[in-house]
Amino acid sequence: MADSTFSKISWTEFRPNRSRLTAGAGLAGIGMVVATAGVGLLVYELARAGRNWTGSWEVPPTELAHRAFRQAQTATQSAARAGRDAWSTYEEGAS
Repeated sequence: MADSTFSKISWTEFRPNRSRLTAGAGLAGIGMVVATAGVGLLVYELARAGRNWTGSWEVPPTELAHRAFRQAQTATQSAARAGRDAWSTYEEGAS
C-alpha cells in the first residue's frame, strides 16, 4: 500500500497563531450577533409596515378572507349540484 501525502507531512510544524485565531473567532461571533440584530430589525419593520398598510384598507383582511371562503363554498355547492343534475339527466337519457 502506498503512503499517502498526509502521512508524510510533519504535523508538528503546523502551528497557527492562536491570538489571530481567537481574534478571528471573536470577530465572527460579533458579526453573527450584528447580523442577527439586523435580521430582527428587518422583520420587525416589515411586519409594522404590513400592519399599517392593511390597516388602511377600506375592507379589513379578515373580511376579505371570509368573503373568499364564502365564494369558495358557494362554488363548491354549485359544482356539486351541477354534477348531480348532470348524472341524473344522463341516467334518465340512458334508460
